[in-house]
Amino acid sequence: MYRSVISNNTRYKISKNPLSVLLNEQKNLFKSAEDQQQEREIETIIKQELEKGFKIGGHIDFDYLLENVREENDFYNEINQKADVKMCSLFVDLRNFTRRALFVDEPGIETIQEIAELKQKAISTWIRLARYYQAHIHSITGDGLMILIGGTQPEDADDWTIGARAFLIALRILESTDLLNEELRQNLIDKGQETFANSSNNLLDIKVGIEFSNNTLMNPQGVIVNDNGIKKAVGEVKATSFEIDFSAKLLSYYNDIKEEKIEGSPKYGRILILGEKYKELMDFKEEVPICFYTNYERQMFGQKQNRKVYYLDCKPYKDEIITIEEVAGYCNVYDASEMAKAASIHIARQEKVQHG
Repeated sequence: MYRSVISNNTRYKISKNPLSVLLNEQKNLFKSAEDQQQEREIETIIKQELEKGFKIGGHIDFDYLLENVREENDFYNEINQKADVKMCSLFVDLRNFTRRALFVDEPGIETIQEIAELKQKAISTWIRLARYYQAHIHSITGDGLMILIGGTQPEDADDWTIGARAFLIALRILESTDLLNEELRQNLIDKGQETFANSSNNLLDIKVGIEFSNNTLMNPQGVIVNDNGIKKAVGEVKATSFEIDFSAKLLSYYNDIKEEKIEGSPKYGRILILGEKYKELMDFKEEVPICFYTNYERQMFGQKQNRKVYYLDCKPYKDEIITIEEVAGYCNVYDASEMAKAASIHIARQEKVQHG
C-alpha cells in the first residue's frame, strides 16, 4: 500500500535531504532550479508542521482520550483507551552530555550555556525531522527524544510505510551527528583546542533504537485535580506495550556493539539498533547486513521470554537513502498498487502469446 499512501503527499516525492536545509548548509547560488524549488518545499512543509496543532507529549490522534476523563476511575475505563494501535517507537539519546557538564569548571573549555545550546540545536533539529516525516514527539527525555510513528491519519494506513518513515528519521538523525560535530570541532579550534577537536572522545555521538508494536495501547495517565470546583484530568496519553518501551532498552547495547562490531573511523553516527519486530516488519533484503547481536532475556511468573536484538551499520546508507521509494528498494516489499497489477496482467498476456 505504501505507494497509494504517499502518492498525494509532496514531501515523499522530494529527493533532497531535509537535514541539509534544516542545518543551513552553505547556500550555493549555482544550485539548479529544481534544487532551489525542493528546498523551498521542504522549508514550507516544516513551517506548516510547526504551526497549528503542533505539541510535544501525548499523541495528537489520541489526546481526546484524556479529555474524556473526569473521575479517577475514568483512567481505567476501556472506553477511554484505544487498543491494538500499530506504532513504531524511535528512541534517541545524545551520549556523554552528563559527562560534558562535569568538566565545565575544570578545565573550563566549554560553558554550561554552550552545552545547553548544543543540546538544544540537536533536539530542535530532530523534532523538525520527525515532523517532516509526520511522526509525533512523545517526550523530550533528558538528552534525547521519544518519537512515535503511527496513528489514525492516512499516512499511517500501511504498516510498512510506518516503518519506512521511522528508518528515514533514524538515518537523518545519524547524519546530524556529522554536521553537528563539524560545528563543534570548529568551535574547539577557534578556542585554540585543536588537539581536543581531533579526538572523537570530545565530539558528539548519538544512539538510536527502533522497535515496532502492532498491539499498542494508547491510554490516558495522570491525576484528577480540582480547579476552582471543576474536576479535570492533568496528564497525557501514553503508549503502552513491551515493544514501545523496548526501543529505549535497545540503547543499553550501544557501547558494546560499537566497541565489538564496528570497524573503521569514525565510529560515531553509524549504529542503528533494531528490535526483532521491526526487523520482521521491514523485511530487509539479504544484501542489507542486519546483524544479530544478542537476546534480551527475562523470567517472570515461572516463564522465560526473550527478544532478539539486531544492529545495522548505517554508514553506507547515510545520504544515500532519501525517499520511501529508496527504502523500498532495500526491502522485500510487495507492490499491490493498481499500476503494478496492470503491469502483471500485461506481462502475463505477453507470456501467454509467446508460449502459445
